[in-house]
Amino acid sequence: MANRSYLYVVDEIPGQGDPLKRVTGLSEWKWDVPLVHELLVSGSGRLVPSTIWDAPAMAILGDYDQGVANLERLFAQLPHDEETQRQIAEARNALNDPANRGRYLLLEVAEIHVLGVTDDDNPFPEMLTEAQGMVRDDEASVDSLIRYALGLPAEKRQQLTGSGSWANNLYFAPSGAPQQEPAAAPDAQPEVQPAPPAAAQYAAQTEQQAPQFPPPTGQPQQVLLVRPLANGAVQWGVGLLALIPFPFVSAIVAGIVMTAVGRSRAPATEAGERNRTNAANWGITYLISSVILIALHIAFLMTLDEYSSTFYPIGIPITIWFALSVTHVVLSIVGLVKASRGVVFKPIALPFFSPRAQVR
Repeated sequence: MANRSYLYVVDEIPGQGDPLKRVTGLSEWKWDVPLVHELLVSGSGRLVPSTIWDAPAMAILGDYDQGVANLERLFAQLPHDEETQRQIAEARNALNDPANRGRYLLLEVAEIHVLGVTDDDNPFPEMLTEAQGMVRDDEASVDSLIRYALGLPAEKRQQLTGSGSWANNLYFAPSGAPQQEPAAAPDAQPEVQPAPPAAAQYAAQTEQQAPQFPPPTGQPQQVLLVRPLANGAVQWGVGLLALIPFPFVSAIVAGIVMTAVGRSRAPATEAGERNRTNAANWGITYLISSVILIALHIAFLMTLDEYSSTFYPIGIPITIWFALSVTHVVLSIVGLVKASRGVVFKPIALPFFSPRAQVR
């Protein structure tokens, strides 16, 4: 299951006790919060309790008309080529559809922000910080976001237009059920178990930042906040162990580690399985090549005494190995970047391994 950013249209402010009478899906994006979602809740953004997941997860609420106006400011500055204008028209059709228009846009980001937490036992403070960083409630912050968007390369144009993401039937949606009303007094409440330490800590940190609302009544049992499936970036990244300043040894270690972690059986996306398999194939190719070239270099040193006063031909194997190692570092970096973006990277390598089928 891919973690997603969800964008809904609502007419009420979540967390104020009233039912969500109208919840309309508008857009969803896998593995990231696209800039089009950020712009659409900009200018008047505020944090509200999530309507999908249990407290203390947060969402971002913005004015519908203001968000669309901010997005139009970006559209006016995008290139006028046919494909870009087609994507813009697709977005306008969705946003200007009377059936989609409403008072507010609600951006649910918890599934995305949980991917970057470092404390699995208490992820909510980090998730709150991420959500606060996306709240843009003034003109200057909107201008800054638009400038950043205009500086992105053409291959990220879909993140600015949302092309392919506009839909009313999203993977998951709020139930629209009424929020629970807070109790009038502590002594009127039924006996409950004390809040766990993580929730208490989070409540203390957010007390000055937002009103305290009761937990929302969505359907959190249907979707879990989960770590993403492996994308193969780690397997390419460990190739950089070759940069450790221990000649020959670091190259052999990098090859062994790449091969070992590349054959991991952890759940992975289809692209992730192919990426880590490609990393394993390159790792063992680099390992075998390094062992052969280093052995040849040692053999030349021991047998070609008549050439001991010159670098070549004794230095041929070590020169090839050095060039191979530079190539290895470059491929590791490229593989790391591409795998992080969900793109399959396959350099030329000995095909020792094949991707496993249905790794989930």
